[in-house]
Parts: sequence; structure tokens; C-alpha cells
Amino acid sequence: MKKTIWMFLIGFNTLLEAGMPIDPKEIETFWIWVALFTLGAVGIIILFLSSRQMTTIQKIHKELFAKQLAMEQAQNVFLANMSENIHDIVEHRFLDIPENVKKALPVEAVEEEHRLLDVTNALIEFLRLKSKKVEIVNEKFNLNNVLNEVSGSICSSFKGSSVELIFDVDNKIPRYMIGDSLNLEKILKNVLEYTMNQLLTGEVKLEITMFDTYEEKAELQFKLTDTGMGLTSEQIETLFVPYYDEKSNEYTGLGLFVAKELISILNGELAVQSVEGKGSTFTFSLPFAMVDPSNKRNYRLPEKILTVKKVFIVDSNYNSALTIKKMFSYFKHDVKVVGKKEFIKNMYNLTPYDIIILDETLLNIRTVDYLNRIKKDKELKVVVLNSLLQKNENNSLNPVVDRSLTKPLNQERIFELIVDMYDIDMSNILANKKEVVVSEGVLIHRSSIVETPHTVQESFSDFKGMRLLIVEDNIINQKVLSNLLKSSGIKISIANNGREAVEKIKESTNKFDFVLMDINMPVMDGYIATQMIRLQKEFDTLPIVAFTALALDSEKQKIFNSGMNAFLTKPLKIGKLYTAFKMFSANMNESQNVLYNKYYKTIEEANTLDIQAGIRYSNNNEALYLEILKEFMDAYGQSSELFAKLVREHRYEQIRMLCLDMKGLTGTIGAKNMHELINQINQCVIYNKQELLGNYVGAYQKELHELHEVIERYIAL
Repeated sequence: MKKTIWMFLIGFNTLLEAGMPIDPKEIETFWIWVALFTLGAVGIIILFLSSRQMTTIQKIHKELFAKQLAMEQAQNVFLANMSENIHDIVEHRFLDIPENVKKALPVEAVEEEHRLLDVTNALIEFLRLKSKKVEIVNEKFNLNNVLNEVSGSICSSFKGSSVELIFDVDNKIPRYMIGDSLNLEKILKNVLEYTMNQLLTGEVKLEITMFDTYEEKAELQFKLTDTGMGLTSEQIETLFVPYYDEKSNEYTGLGLFVAKELISILNGELAVQSVEGKGSTFTFSLPFAMVDPSNKRNYRLPEKILTVKKVFIVDSNYNSALTIKKMFSYFKHDVKVVGKKEFIKNMYNLTPYDIIILDETLLNIRTVDYLNRIKKDKELKVVVLNSLLQKNENNSLNPVVDRSLTKPLNQERIFELIVDMYDIDMSNILANKKEVVVSEGVLIHRSSIVETPHTVQESFSDFKGMRLLIVEDNIINQKVLSNLLKSSGIKISIANNGREAVEKIKESTNKFDFVLMDINMPVMDGYIATQMIRLQKEFDTLPIVAFTALALDSEKQKIFNSGMNAFLTKPLKIGKLYTAFKMFSANMNESQNVLYNKYYKTIEEANTLDIQAGIRYSNNNEALYLEILKEFMDAYGQSSELFAKLVREHRYEQIRMLCLDMKGLTGTIGAKNMHELINQINQCVIYNKQELLGNYVGAYQKELHELHEVIERYIAL
């Protein structure tokens, strides 16, 4: 065809040159041929480009599939290795240490205990997500309480860290909102823990901003930024896939996996941006409802305080100082910020200022003398600034100092500081009593509760008959405490928030003997609940002990002002709980503590369920072990039906994934027979002997049934 068109064009051109007349039909034919040729060429080009595009799409799809498969395999390998690695932590790094060496190395022992406890708790959360047991509870909550709980938890894990932790909260965000505060706390804690682990020094900043949406709702954006080394694109792709790093002996990604899944459940999405050498940013937004959309100012000071105060701030971290400036500026104060080095170099004239906020390292003889001279001539408030991560609990305040502030801060803490410094009655501000006076003769224990040594589960039988109310919104904590005390003879009741606690105490026909009161709860927190209880004289002598993650001096003051008798800090030590019961209980028995071996003799089927090994892998905490068993049965208790279906449908890759899940979990709980059976099934898949899998269907069902029966009997004890 090309030749024909070409010859036609040559002939057509010859006729034109010769000046010969051309038939119009020939011209029409000519243009038809040109059009056909053009269409053909365009079609060929389109086919060529389409072919190239399809090839590219197929290549991209293949790469994405390979990456997804690699991520799934990494997650499964993580589960498969979890048992072995937990065993390694317990056996080789803690249990083999002689008792006298353990006592000589308390810091190292505590670090290992906290590490294993974190892994165990993360495993429970992982299993709850796997079995789709996570429930969304949208209730009124105080965002400041959530931040306090998170910062207290971070402090217990990273005490002594040189990292600066900063909370920068938009002052438009109201104190009270409606949403799932418990899962929000878990998300923030997991992402912050990952971020803190990436830095030895530097800065981690949590920014919370609010965007109005519709129907009296709001969207909060949470942005966590660090100044670390940053991540590569390859690292970001596998960031949320949990695995065990054998080189560093660390679990990686489990907390981030839980955080990402919870964000998705709460209708949010987690994004990560990172620049190598400059740090990373985790960003997610979550919807919340407004309690009072018309309330634009959430913290209102009395008239005499609303007059402008001049505030001078010196902090070792300038970004931290700027966030503090914003919090004071909210109250229309005139704030000046100076860097620490600049302040040391140039002694500033501080006489014009009403409030001086100084980094604690600046309280030298020269500065103290200068501040004392100013105080002789005018009312000056001096506030010392320190870090929650680096705070030395044994440091006593200098007499020149009026109050202390511990970072990271939030707007409510600044509000309470100002009110407290100027001795203002808070009853009209917070709609609560400033202080509840507990009846004379009732024990008030203001210092930390000491730990009773050698406390075991059986020890709590000393309090048989005591009526205990546990006020706690975290279901896992409820179950752990209930399982810990279940065989003691203590009569336990549960309240999910402060309002439920008040109702149970008022309506109960039999009076409670002890109340363990969590601080951070939705609907009504522990402070308000205690104040409501103390309003009635008949409950003046009821022992109420706070359960809190943040035990700052300011928080302790709120605890005792609300009418509580003492406080326990998280994570809870059973020896301290025993001491608290002993201090306030009137139901002590004379029975002696017995060895912690009751359950080991009860269950004879050691190969079906090695309880002693399972408890050992659970940080020697039977309550945690019981919770893991329950979550395991909820997530995989019906897996024999799934296994049979996968075998019938020849879905060998899914069988391999199930084996990897079960291999790690059965090893962790001490299910020896089931663990061995899973290994055999896995070998069939690995060595392409799929025709043998049908022989294991009955064995899988039988072994899982026996395991289920033993677990049920053990739980019922």
C-alpha cells in the first residue's frame, strides 16, 4: 500500500508540473488515500503506545504485589519469631541472672521488665485487632487529661532521655470534646514511643490543630515531628509491618501497626513524610464532636487576674519556650522569650516583669540573689522550668521559687498555675470545689507508696471479704486487675468512668471498703468523681486511691484537693497495690503468704498448655498471661474450621500464613503440642508436600479442642 500511495503521489505531482488538467474524482481519490494512510499510521502508533503502557502497568502491579507479599511475609515472620525472642529475653537476659546480681543491678532489671511488659501489652492489642474486638466508645473527655496520661507513660519508658518533648496545642481546641479518648491515647503513645526511640538527643514535637467541619463537629490534626536522621522511602514502605530485628534485639513496628489500624478504625488516615538527615513527620486527622461549640474561650481567669501581666521566659529549648509563650499569651499576658545562652551572656533587667519563668539550671547564687532583691520591692512570681524526662524527684525547690512547671505542658496546666500562684478560688472557674477536707482521723498518705517485697497473687487472700471498686475505662487494665485478684476472695465491682463510680457508690446496699480511682476517664474524670463522692458525709471515711500515669507535684495537689487518700502510679506494681490495701483495709486476715504454685499443680496437661512457661513469657504476670489466652482463643479459637476450608480449596499461601501466626502465638502461650503440630503442617507447605495436608485436618481440630478445654479450665480456677 505504501508503494501504491507513493507512486500515486509521484504521478499526481507530474501532472501538476505538466499543467495537464486533473479530474476532480482523481483529487478526491487522492485525499481519501491520504486520509486512510494517516488513520493507519495513527492506529499503529496508538497500538504501540497502548502496548507499552500495558507493559508498564503490569510491571508496576507486579512490583506492588511483590512488595505487599514481602510485607505480609515480614509480619508473619515477626509472629513466628515472637515466642522464641520473648523466651530469649526472659531466659537469657533476666531469669539466668543470680538473685544477688539482680539486686545489685536494679536499673537494668527494671528496664528488661518494662521492655517485656510493653511487648506483652502490644501483643494483646495486636490480637484484639486481629479478632476485630476493638470497640469505639465516643464519650465526653478532657484532652488535657489524655496528654497528661501520654506524657506520664512516655516518662516511665524514657526517663533520663536528653530528647526535648514539646506539646503545641492550638488554643482554639476546647478542654472537653466527644470522641474515643482511650484509643486516641493508645495512638499517641505508640507513635510517640516509636519517635522517641529514634533519637538520643534533639526534639520531638506534637502539634495539635483544629479545623471546623460541619454539624457542630471538628477535626483535630495531630502532627508529630522529630529532628532525627529521617527515613528512606524503602523504610517508610515497611514502617508499619512488625518484625523482630535480630541485630538490635528489638521489636519494631508493632506499636505503629496498632496505631495505624486504630486510626483507620476511627475514620482517619496516617501519613508519613521524611527527609534523610532532617527528621520525620507523622500526621493524622480524626473527627470529634463539640460539647459546647459556642464556647470560644475555654479558660477564663477572674477579673483581677485578667489585667495584663508581664511574663519573662528563659528555656534551654527555644521552640519549647515559644509554645509556653503562646499559652501565657492566651490570657492576654505580655510575654518575652529569651534563649538560655543569651540570658547567661546578658543579665536582663527583670524588675518590669510580674512572672519570671526560668530553666532550673539557671538558679545559681547570682540569679537567686537578684530575684530576692526584686521580691523585696514588688510582688514577683518565680517559676522554675524542668523536663518530665529529666526531672530529679529529689530536688527541693529554692525558697525564691514560688512554683514549678514540668514540660511538656498544656493550656490547662498553665491556667491552674496562674490561679494557684495568685491564690484564687477555683470554685467558680472549674465548677468544682478547690479542696475537699477529708474527715479528721482518716489516713492521708501524700508520699509515694512503698512496695511490699515478695508479693505474689496469693498474697491478696489476706484481704478476703474486702469490697473493692475498680474505676477504670481501659478494658485490658480491668481484666488484668480482676484476674490478679480473682482467687483472693476480694469482692470486685467495676465502673467504666467516674459517673458510674459515683452511681455505684451511692446506690450500693453494701458499702465499699476501697476505691481504686483512675484519673483520666471519659464522661467524668477521677478528680470530679471523688469530689462528688465526698459531698456526702457518709463517704468521708471511704479510702479512695488515685491511679495515675503522671505524678507531678501539681497533679498530686489536685489528687489530694479532690479528696483522695493516696496515689499509685502506672505501670502498677502489685507490691505497691498490696501495700495500699494493707494501709487502708480493715479486713486483713492473719494467714501467711503461700508459694505461688497453685495453678502449676492443678493443670496436669503440661504438654497441652505449659502454664509456667506461658506466665514466664508474660513478664511473670499471670494476669497478663490470662488476658493473652483469652485474646488468643477469641482470635484463633475457631481456626480449625478455617484450616479445613483452606485445605479443601488448595489455598496453600494462606495456610502458610496461618501457620506462621499460630507458630509464634502457640509458642508464646506454652501450647507445646499445638506448636509441634503447626511446625509439621508448615513443613508440608515449605517442602511442597501439599498432598499430605488433608491428613492434618482432624489432628488440628482435635489438638485445638483439647487446648481450648485446658484454657477454659485454667481460666475458671
